[in-house]
Amino acid sequence: MEKVLVLLLVSLLAVAYAAPGPRGLIINLEDGEICLNSMQCKSRCCQHDTILGIARCTHKAMENSECSPKTLYGIYYRCPCERGLTCEGDRSIIGAITNTNYGICLDSRRSKQ
Repeated sequence: MEKVLVLLLVSLLAVAYAAPGPRGLIINLEDGEICLNSMQCKSRCCQHDTILGIARCTHKAMENSECSPKTLYGIYYRCPCERGLTCEGDRSIIGAITNTNYGICLDSRRSKQ
């Protein structure tokens, strides 16, 4: 069984590194491509709408959009905010587990003024 798993892992790595260009089959996925974890996406956001839905890479949340400050599983129901914005909302561990930790992306520099 261990030999099969090692062979499978080596095969997947070979396919991933053999892909032409900067885009890979497993990493550096573009928006709209199917993903299993946010680390696979160029945008660093793998999102699905329902628990049984297919997760796809998508862009991060813009200002005044719904967001999620963190995830435990690597897949979001709402993506985190773009750089320079903060997700003002529920930051509890319970919210992260139940995927109810939504907030709104706000520009922290603007809100301090």
